[in-house]
Amino acid sequence: MFFVGEVVKPSGKGRTATWEGMVGTVIRVEGMSVFVQWHNVAVEDELALDELISTGTFQQRVPHHARVLDGSDDPTLVTWYDDDDEKPSS
Repeated sequence: MFFVGEVVKPSGKGRTATWEGMVGTVIRVEGMSVFVQWHNVAVEDELALDELISTGTFQQRVPHHARVLDGSDDPTLVTWYDDDDEKPSS
């Protein structure tokens, strides 16, 4: 079982057989699927439980990545975090 915010790496099974050196953060878990935002690319992947290994650490804030689509050959990668300082009003 994985939790949102958990830092994971590929297990080498399934699609992750050639993904050495990748590290990501779990951003969503739905049933038997784990959604991971990889730290070095602007890609979110849906993976099976056996395709991931926990590093035993957690992010305080979950990163989100995107590329700025400005028409250039090498768009800028931007990273942002959800504002977790906001508290719901009662």
